[in-house]
Amino acid sequence: MNRCLITGATGFLGQYLVEALLKKGHQLTLLVRNPESAASKELNDRWRQVTEKSSIKFIKFDLSKDDLGLTKKSLLKEFDHVYHLAAIYDLSTAESDMLNTNVEGTRRLLSRLKQDGFKGCFHFVSSIAVAGDFSGQFDENMFDAGQKHDHAYHLSKFESEKVVREYKQFNDFSVRIYRPSAIVGHSETGHIDKIDGPYYLFLIVSFLKRWLPGKVPLALPKTKVVLDIVPVDYVVEGLVCISQLKDDDLLQDQFCFHLSDPNTATLSDLFTKVLSVSDGPSIGISVPVDQVSKLVFSKQFKMIRNLQAIHILKREVLKSLKIPEHIFEALMPKLKFDSKKTLSLLETYSIAPPKLNDYIEVLWEYYNKELDPQKHRLNSAKKLFNNKRVLITGGSSGIGFESAKIAYSLGAKVILVARDQAKLDECENNIKGLGTNLGEISTYSCDLSDLNACDELVRYIENNYGSVDILFSNAGRSIRRSVSKSQGRFHDLERTMQLNYFGAARLILGLLPGMLKQGGGQVVHSSSMGTISATPRFGPYMASKIALDTLMDSMAAEFTNQNMTFSIIKFPLVQTPMVAPTAEFKKSKLTSPEQAAMMFVDTVIDQSRMRVPVTGKLLSLASFLSPNIMTQLYNYAFQVWPDDPQDFPEMSFDRVLMKYFMPHSPL
Repeated sequence: MNRCLITGATGFLGQYLVEALLKKGHQLTLLVRNPESAASKELNDRWRQVTEKSSIKFIKFDLSKDDLGLTKKSLLKEFDHVYHLAAIYDLSTAESDMLNTNVEGTRRLLSRLKQDGFKGCFHFVSSIAVAGDFSGQFDENMFDAGQKHDHAYHLSKFESEKVVREYKQFNDFSVRIYRPSAIVGHSETGHIDKIDGPYYLFLIVSFLKRWLPGKVPLALPKTKVVLDIVPVDYVVEGLVCISQLKDDDLLQDQFCFHLSDPNTATLSDLFTKVLSVSDGPSIGISVPVDQVSKLVFSKQFKMIRNLQAIHILKREVLKSLKIPEHIFEALMPKLKFDSKKTLSLLETYSIAPPKLNDYIEVLWEYYNKELDPQKHRLNSAKKLFNNKRVLITGGSSGIGFESAKIAYSLGAKVILVARDQAKLDECENNIKGLGTNLGEISTYSCDLSDLNACDELVRYIENNYGSVDILFSNAGRSIRRSVSKSQGRFHDLERTMQLNYFGAARLILGLLPGMLKQGGGQVVHSSSMGTISATPRFGPYMASKIALDTLMDSMAAEFTNQNMTFSIIKFPLVQTPMVAPTAEFKKSKLTSPEQAAMMFVDTVIDQSRMRVPVTGKLLSLASFLSPNIMTQLYNYAFQVWPDDPQDFPEMSFDRVLMKYFMPHSPL
């Protein structure tokens, strides 16, 4: 029985390591950032059920502090083994943060071990990323071979391993370094905690399955680039086995171990296997791309590669697939890892990496059931709304109120804006009744048709919230009246434009500088499907909506490079108080406010530029291909369903017939 100290125990690899060491009967002490968090307590409860023979204790620490936040002196002297896994693995993290945690954090831990008189064995989980841009075969004896590290994560793993090697050279304690390949889920259960690395291939396959029939053959880019992956259970089994060996049991004083699969698949082969086990589209032809890649990455093409147009195109294509741009920066296409020594050592203890063909289907099944973003949009919504400042105008009823309820339930800090404070108070009480420990809700009474009031709202937001992350411009005024019945009512246009365009634009432009300063955000505009075609009776209303549509389009083209998303939702007719005065709509099957609110949530999840229902897309296509015919059809419907039953008597027979088939016109 050994006394073991572990950092990074709450991470994906760490959780499996803790469980494996507990099953061996060891006494564990875990250094974690927040022992009192719900996640830590849940893990503690789970681990204590593994075995009754061993013990487990949590201690709070912080790698960013020189003393690690540990108050007790000589605390680390008592341990036989220290497993250092704590690190930032998120490839999108800023380089300064990654280097501070991964490199300086390791240095601080080693310094504390030396200070406390630690005499045991230090186990450092490094990564194959130390090889950087090395070309050729990289074995376990190699470290600094002149390679460069263009990605911050690669550099941080190289520098942190360098720190460990220096301490091994100049201090009196044993060191063992482990370099696992890209870690995927458990080979028997498929379990993994998030989509990362190789799992973006799964995401692409999921996308192809949704949009392409299974019989459609694909042209697959054929490449010899290897994607080194290994299941978490093999990494843990190998790590635990090697870490518990005596120095005399190791081969030729080996202290660095590659935990990788010598038979790992190429990128093309892995993609083909995932397509096969997922019943996705078949491969029609394979197109060799390695020679093309060499040409593209040659010095002659360097100028073209550096064009911002190329970067923008790549970013938008990847964004549409929900793949982070940095994922390709972390690939090491010219590298082959040699793990012969480690494989030979582990073979002595009957440990070997499982074959990819034996577990690839398990990985896919787990991804498909538990991780696919399209099937688990609620999880995506929680991540995007949690602790975000969401301002919703027109929030006292209808779409705005229902959107506020959902945003609050997802953990957002909702600022609800409407004219009537009494209604806002009622809404606030209703939303708070959804439960505690969700989000936050506050209200602000404002008439957005008053431009001075819009400015006051902006100042209120700046003083109390700094800015907002999401602005849902939903307040609006609708007028349903034929132009022929609107003589002497020019104020209809003025009223709708004042609120729907000028008020909305004033608020958006007022909040925009703060959103840009904080690094971006999203503005969502509540438009109408009626702007797509020549819709009669709603002229002033549609004009105001199209005006803001155009402003949103212009701002999107100007600010998209500054992490700003300007989204337009072309809502169908929604059953809200705004349409209640129209008798013809009372029995019509309209979209519910709850359904409309989910369109808002989906727009935030997908960061859509424009969200249009299928019906709207069909209308748009028809109007584009045959504008004259669509105008005639709308005019015909206008006569069949007139403002006054006495209008257009010549349409009486058509009216009877059409009302039989369409009792409630969408007009």
